[in-house]
Amino acid sequence: MRPTEQCPFTRRGFLGAAGLGLTAVAASGAVGPAPQAAHAPRYELVQDGAGQKTYVLVFPPGAEVMSGLLQFARQQRLVSGNVAGIGAVSDASVAFFDRQTKEYRHIRVAEQAEVLSLTGNLSLREGSPFFHVHAVLGLPDGRARGGHLFTAHVWPTLEVVLTAWTKPVRRKLDRQTGLPLLAP
Repeated sequence: MRPTEQCPFTRRGFLGAAGLGLTAVAASGAVGPAPQAAHAPRYELVQDGAGQKTYVLVFPPGAEVMSGLLQFARQQRLVSGNVAGIGAVSDASVAFFDRQTKEYRHIRVAEQAEVLSLTGNLSLREGSPFFHVHAVLGLPDGRARGGHLFTAHVWPTLEVVLTAWTKPVRRKLDRQTGLPLLAP
């Protein structure tokens, strides 16, 4: 979308109205995804400097969120950062950690839901990118489900802002909880 075009405040028009169109910067290589990744998010690098890069990612219908984030982090060689997003999904699995059993209890959301909040961080776990993401999903009747995000399929879109840092942040297995916790 060109800056002079008007766009409605729909999901499609949101980024254009905010001045974050995804068609610019093609010559610099800052727009993606790679052709082999049909469900990878489109992206644009919107800020680069002061030890961080900020990307706007837009996931297409049918894309799986967590694998898409991981694929993007690997492709860009990201080592740490934070994510925030909104949009909608056709299904998802969120969970909470049961401290007695030291296992996640999954909550299946098998219907269309608004992503009211998606927030998390990126770090390295055993040298590879690792996302720790939580989501709150709004159901059609106004109820909400939330927790640690394991899987979610986008419908019709998911808009994510990912701010990546140049300094790696690592995770280390915590003996007490059995979880890979941040180890700054």
